[in-house]
Amino acid sequence: MKIEFTLPYPKPMRQFCKLYGLNAIYSGKHWSKRRQDSEYWHLLVKNELRKNKIPKKEFKKPVIIRFSWNDGLDCSNHAYAGKMIEDALKGWVIHDDSKKYVREIRHRFHDENYIMVEVMEDF
Repeated sequence: MKIEFTLPYPKPMRQFCKLYGLNAIYSGKHWSKRRQDSEYWHLLVKNELRKNKIPKKEFKKPVIIRFSWNDGLDCSNHAYAGKMIEDALKGWVIHDDSKKYVREIRHRFHDENYIMVEVMEDF
């Protein structure tokens, strides 16, 4: 089983890189701003899941989550945004994000102007 959906990048792109890269956390982002970030991404992901008619059905087997990005961040700098997206999937397509349910996270680049999220069973 596999699901995939896209997420629009927040505008402007420069703001996305500044606000949601891992460097934002290293620079000491306040917990209240991190909470706002989390709420924003959870709402965005849930809206896109509904829009794409992805059923609220959790995978039975452990999964791999693959993110495809196209922005100004280096690959590992996407960990913060990826974590917020992963958290938003809990209770919809994954039970939780422990190693029992999520075995691997992959980040890669593509040439599209959106974030691609793929969730697939780990065989």
